[in-house]
Amino acid sequence: MDERASDKGGDRGPELPGRSDPAPARGPRPRAARARPHDERELEERGEIPQKLIEIAARDTDRTEEDEQAFARARARKPDSFYSDLIYTLAHIRYPESEARLVWVNLLTHKSEMSTLLGRNVGIRVAALDFFRNVAGSLQDATIMESSEYLHTARLAITDGLTGLYNHRYFQDRLAREIERASREGAPLSLLMMDIDHFKRYNDTNGHIGGDVALREVASALRRPLGKDDILARYGGEEFAAILPGKNRKQAVDLAERMRQEVASLQLPSASAQPGSALTVSIGVATFPEDAADRNALIDWADLSLYLAKTGGRNRVTSCPADRRRDDRTRTDLEATFRVLGDEAAQARSAHVIDIGPGGLALAADSLPHPGMRVEVSIQGGGLQKALSLRGRVLWRRAESRLGELAGVEFADLVPEARADLDSWLAARKGA
Repeated sequence: MDERASDKGGDRGPELPGRSDPAPARGPRPRAARARPHDERELEERGEIPQKLIEIAARDTDRTEEDEQAFARARARKPDSFYSDLIYTLAHIRYPESEARLVWVNLLTHKSEMSTLLGRNVGIRVAALDFFRNVAGSLQDATIMESSEYLHTARLAITDGLTGLYNHRYFQDRLAREIERASREGAPLSLLMMDIDHFKRYNDTNGHIGGDVALREVASALRRPLGKDDILARYGGEEFAAILPGKNRKQAVDLAERMRQEVASLQLPSASAQPGSALTVSIGVATFPEDAADRNALIDWADLSLYLAKTGGRNRVTSCPADRRRDDRTRTDLEATFRVLGDEAAQARSAHVIDIGPGGLALAADSLPHPGMRVEVSIQGGGLQKALSLRGRVLWRRAESRLGELAGVEFADLVPEARADLDSWLAARKGA
């Protein structure tokens, strides 16, 4: 059946020309109960549609002008996912938007036919149950539940039972959706990864019940500075994560600092026995798109920042410096050796320098040091008159199928002679 849209009363979505559901025997159809704002936000966050809007879209309630406007606004907010979210809310089946629009038209047709046969409006949920189970064959053991019961069940599925925060599964799904939105709107997005410092020690001192109490208190403290659009989740164990839509790096760092202070000010049993006489958190910050362009890479970058916060002394906020290979780097393939500083037993190992600039270099080898470790890299060849020894700190490391592993090294504590030799050699290569 062709999809049509009415020109009256705003954008009504797909309509069924020449078809209408039979009116009830007496009086107007009952008005749907108005959803509470925080309930609507929860549905929105899960990529779903409020029950009232579904009933308006299906004409299960008489449409007022206010309803028409609310429906038009809802479609405008989700131009690429409205019908996909609508079908997902009804049946928990996710279709691409173009396919979901066609499914919705077919569902309305099925609803109209059922209503005609039964002589009454069957309602969109009953029609959806029959359509997806008996016509589309997409549902097994399906049940119909009231919207309040559904909301309660859905809330349990996405929250952590101990802290009441969103759970890890929801966090992963929501981060992917927020990155897609940020990319579409050209807006920043920041991610915080947080870990309670020395939590095992606190757990050993206070027992698991005391540890659970501490986790709930820390969750509450982390939530207090957040805005209504920010998403806080329990990542696992004593780790938490926060998605900050629309916030750039500076805004995220400032917010993370307030969160850190909230936790440090908690009055918890035996917290004075912790290092620093308080239970504290370390926080790593990463920002899209400067640090990474997808979900996994952004998590890795935030993890790296958290690692640096831990190795840097804990109870602090760290935003890992941006990958300086984007600055004035020279592509190369120089032979090199490296060794980890501070480990007298560590032996020099072979590597290749993939690119190099005034601020750092990228190494490739079968196995490379962890982020945060200090290394000394000795390079040779490429027109160097003698081996050049450069010291720095590993900022990031990742697997690379062709080369084994890659790592970025930021130069630090270069002696004046090494700095002069490096600058002279880079200038010569640039002018060549």
